[in-house]
Amino acid sequence: MAASPAQRRRPAAPVRRAFWLVVAAIVLLGAQTAAAAVLLARFAGAYAAHGPWSIREQEQIDSMHIRLALTVVLGAGMALLLVGVATAVPRRHTGTRLLVGSAALLAGVVLLLGVVVNPDNALLAYGAAEEQHLYKVLPLWFSALSSTAVTGVLAALTAAFVLLGRDAAHDYYQYHGPDSAWTGFSGWSAGTRRT
Repeated sequence: MAASPAQRRRPAAPVRRAFWLVVAAIVLLGAQTAAAAVLLARFAGAYAAHGPWSIREQEQIDSMHIRLALTVVLGAGMALLLVGVATAVPRRHTGTRLLVGSAALLAGVVLLLGVVVNPDNALLAYGAAEEQHLYKVLPLWFSALSSTAVTGVLAALTAAFVLLGRDAAHDYYQYHGPDSAWTGFSGWSAGTRRT
């Protein structure tokens, strides 16, 4: 039985899974970026409410403020890059896997470098009292969220890259006729609802 045009255009299972893994990476990165943006917006209020600060604490707070801003910018940029990757994944072209792999590798390297500028790295308290005082400006939950997001994004991008190397994905990208071109998310989502 011949496949319908909608089924011929539908991405192979590894391609669909890779797409959703990239979307999951975008969600994780978006959560970290949104949390950093909220902390950055509330930073001045938290700073004023929990003062006075020692000179050593002030240096750390200034560094945390700059690092929060960098985290927001870095997270937003990587999320936009991953949106581009997600839109490229189902596109049937021989260069798609190279593009997706290169962008995922770039995002992974930038995220690993972003760990260095994480605001937690500025927190270098000498004692428990100073640490608790600084946690009022940069809560401990942000550290957990940040670590989880970076680990999750790297794992999702690695899994997506592995899925795009499978035979079914190779066949999907390499062998296609002119009538099997991708018609966009509207045509793809209609095909996925039928099955």
